Amino acid sequence: MYDSRHTSSVRGKTYIVAALLLLGSALASGTIFAGTSPAAVAIRGKLTGWERLIPQTYADTAADPHRYTWREPSPTVKQEFRKLTANVSRDVCVVATSSVAAQAHEPLAVKLTGGRLTPSTIILSPGSRLSFKNADPFSHALYEVGNDKWAANTTAGGSNREWAAAAPGLHVIRDQLFPSIVMYITVDAGAVEFAMPDRDGAFSMAVTPGDYTVKVFFEGKQVGKSADAVHVGPGGLDLNAFALTGGAGGESK
Repeated sequence: MYDSRHTSSVRGKTYIVAALLLLGSALASGTIFAGTSPAAVAIRGKLTGWERLIPQTYADTAADPHRYTWREPSPTVKQEFRKLTANVSRDVCVVATSSVAAQAHEPLAVKLTGGRLTPSTIILSPGSRLSFKNADPFSHALYEVGNDKWAANTTAGGSNREWAAAAPGLHVIRDQLFPSIVMYITVDAGAVEFAMPDRDGAFSMAVTPGDYTVKVFFEGKQVGKSADAVHVGPGGLDLNAFALTGGAGGESK
């Protein structure tokens, strides 16, 4: 006996399976998202010459005759490793900027411990947010220099304090209780993406294909020459050795 309900049920299941197969094919080929933003690619490179960058807190300490240390240099350590220099993975930031306004970056955690903020230099687009995490067992009193709206406020051990990037320009964060703690935040409307290098100076950041200017910052100042109007294609871009020479603020002489 002919059962029309059974036939309709089979036909419906067939349509569902066919639709799922078409969806899977479209996802695999990427055609379903045609017209959306292109996939992100990487700008890669390696900084050279960062060993000559000296944090201002180190320079101030060296120039002050009333600051002392009981540490005795070890004769087994090579002279090149005894010299205080910047920590490239904490104190240096690479940024790719564009001529159009960039979107706000994802919220970033900044670690506060050991008398330092990590990272200590960063470039953000307006609207980006930072969360200062006090990883010490004692309190800190962070404040933004010249900004009464973000005045010194006690941040207990293990707690957080939020900060938002507003006006373009340089913003300096310090601690009332610990003079060595300082962070330099540059807010740039064209800051598309930033990267913190690894301990050897290598960096990588994801951007969409297009034209960019790549710059390097240390303590709120650009160091070295920028790579202007570089084109990033579908395969990304390798800047190779990116030398921090010429016009570098904070360089040792």
